[in-house]
Amino acid sequence: MSAETATPLVFTKHTKRGDKEYPAPEPLAPLFDTHAHLTCFWTKDPADVLVRAGRAGVSQIVVPYDPIADHMTPAAFRAQLQAWLAAAEERVARIDASAQFVLPDVRYLVGVHPYGALEYGDEIRAQLIEALEDPRCLGVGEIGLDYHFDADDQIEAAPHDVQIACFERQLSLAIERKVPVELHIRNDTADAARTAHEDAYRILRMLGAPSAGCVLHCFTEDRPTMERFVELGCYIAFGGAATFKRNEELREAFAACSLDRILFETDCPYMAPDPLRGVECEPAMIAFTVDALARDRAERTGEDPVAVARAAWENARRLFARA
Repeated sequence: MSAETATPLVFTKHTKRGDKEYPAPEPLAPLFDTHAHLTCFWTKDPADVLVRAGRAGVSQIVVPYDPIADHMTPAAFRAQLQAWLAAAEERVARIDASAQFVLPDVRYLVGVHPYGALEYGDEIRAQLIEALEDPRCLGVGEIGLDYHFDADDQIEAAPHDVQIACFERQLSLAIERKVPVELHIRNDTADAARTAHEDAYRILRMLGAPSAGCVLHCFTEDRPTMERFVELGCYIAFGGAATFKRNEELREAFAACSLDRILFETDCPYMAPDPLRGVECEPAMIAFTVDALARDRAERTGEDPVAVARAAWENARRLFARA
């Protein structure tokens, strides 16, 4: 087979006025996608996604694995992940050697999303423990509380007490194993009291945030909420939603967040950043998020955008240091 020549990475967005092309920004620092669902793509091949991630400058990716939602045992997930990595390596081998990039290092977390709280039991807990024995598994996640009724998919939130019990058991496992944890916390629509965050905050105060690290994944709340969790020692992960024009409050929270607490993620295939909003997201698109948020913060604070991007990279490396 003839070698494929690597070309600059460009994403195409289909609009009513025709196709628009957006080149991926040159990264300000190495890129670390701390939350990417490789098991959830609707139309994309995960192996191709990994190749594009490498071309965009993504050096590391953390994938959440949920034995309930992904319908896979730990052994099956490990085999699937290895197959994707092998296919990606084979595709890189076909690219012109003059293209200087490497595939990202891919690790994973294991945990049951709040949607699966009613099914969580000893058998599932045993699968989490099995996965945590794998050196490629870095911690527990995504776990937490979701009090939102998902009208699009008609998903009704499990009873709050059931979610809380599931959350507490998995959080305790992370504390026991001394591994990081990624939290999914979502309030119901128009819940001004932010009940899910209040309950999560109370639980973290009661049980303690894991000493190995605790991340609020896909943060979409305001500055005061961010500050409360940072005071507990949590990291705050910002994704594509922070680039949306209407989310000025979220960008303010990012600009105010302590530099040693910021992380970036895609949460792909969801919430592609502007200017790609509406397309199926993937890890390579984190380049747009990092560039936009680092530069926006720099305009507000006077910091060097390179220093902002570098801090997020170093935070992620420190948090997910287990080899």
